[in-house]
Amino acid sequence: MRHFYLTKLLLPALLAGAKSSPDGKARVVNTSSSGHLSGSLDFNTFKDSPKRRKAFRPFLYAQSKFGNIVFANELARRYEDQGIVSTSLNPGNLRSDLQRHLPKLFYMLTYFFIYPVTFGALTQLYAGTTAAGAELSGKYLIPWARVGKPSPATQDPELGKQLWEWAEEQVANI
Repeated sequence: MRHFYLTKLLLPALLAGAKSSPDGKARVVNTSSSGHLSGSLDFNTFKDSPKRRKAFRPFLYAQSKFGNIVFANELARRYEDQGIVSTSLNPGNLRSDLQRHLPKLFYMLTYFFIYPVTFGALTQLYAGTTAAGAELSGKYLIPWARVGKPSPATQDPELGKQLWEWAEEQVANI
């Protein structure tokens, strides 16, 4: 969880920024996707292992996006009272490099249902820069800058605590 470590390193600056900010807030925006809906967390596949090497790649993608929501929620639970606004979001179905892995026919069929990649920044910018975004800690946003409902499983505080503790263990000796 590289984003966990980066956030951990930035926490002193985020907390100081929240204290000095006119609205008393600093923001962390975590990108997920609708792919999280088919995800869950299997801690045995987080690091290189036989189980991870056997895992279906789309499962690992869904797991990472699911984990981003769980992490964002746990960050909100732990730091919202100190001014940290933590959100997660689905930037939208975008024409990006991800499609390079699709069979050509599938790509051609989906082309008309996906949006230019430039649309992908809209929801992140909304969450990260608007006054309304400052009130969305712990929320999941969907295209285009709307509050949505993630998988109910991502809202489990116990799972958030487990993920946080696992991540803390991984970076403890760095």
